[in-house]
Parts: sequence; structure tokens; C-alpha cells
Amino acid sequence: MFGFKSSAAKDNSHCLLKEVGIAEINKQHLRLASYAVQFGQIVDELSTREPTNQDWRQIDALFSKVMRYVATHFEEEEALMREHGYPDYEAHKKLHDKFSAEMVKLQSDINNRNIKFKKKMGSLLWDWLYNHINTVDYQYRDFFLSKGLS
Repeated sequence: MFGFKSSAAKDNSHCLLKEVGIAEINKQHLRLASYAVQFGQIVDELSTREPTNQDWRQIDALFSKVMRYVATHFEEEEALMREHGYPDYEAHKKLHDKFSAEMVKLQSDINNRNIKFKKKMGSLLWDWLYNHINTVDYQYRDFFLSKGLS
């Protein structure tokens, strides 16, 4: 379903996520992607009906898990950047902050039982992860490898 694109892979590889050079961060990216897949499944299931109370409980639980994990992931990634003097740290952090703010807005829709969350959640997490990891995060790969991280 998803996996890492190796540095040797051709651009037409069927893998979806590029390795960013740090094994722990790669694992975190995969976990976040698995949450995106879970949300995609929920959205698909709700495409023809309104959510039940049980659906909302499932959505609440998964979204809370995602919010906590995103915060942890961002903290760890940003700590590595600060520790090693990553030159694009400030710009990278602004992207994290912007995404976190979007997630807070989505949390509000979920808390208010606003069905429009389905349209947003269906793509927000996966699209952001895919684009952020494969473009922005991939940019720090060589930097961290040059610092001896892997």
C-alpha cells in the first residue's frame, strides 16, 4: 500500500514515501501514513451515510491519536534540526506549525460533529504527508547523513 522510495529508485517507482535518511523518522512517517490510511477507510465508509455515535467515537479516538503522534513527531524532528544546526529549520518549523493549525481547525469540526470534516480529512493528512515527506523532509536527508545520522 505504501512504502519507502529508496534513494536508488527511479522516479516511476511504485513506492510512495522517500527515505529521509534517519531510520527513526522513517518509521514515524510510516506510522503517520498508516493513520492516514485508517482515516481514508473511515471516510470511504461514510461516503454514503451519516456517521453514527459509534463512528464519531472511532473518529475521535483516531484523531486524538493522530494529533498526539504528529506533535511527538514534529518535536523529535525539530529537536534533531536544532541539535545539528539544520539551516532551514525556521522555514521547516513554520510548515509544521501551519499543518498543526489546520489539524486544530479539523479537530473543531470533529468536536462540533460537523460532517464537512469528511471532505477535509479524506485528503489533508495523506496529501500533506506525501508532499511534505517527499519534498520538504527529503531536503534534509543529505544534511543529516553528512552529520553521521542514519
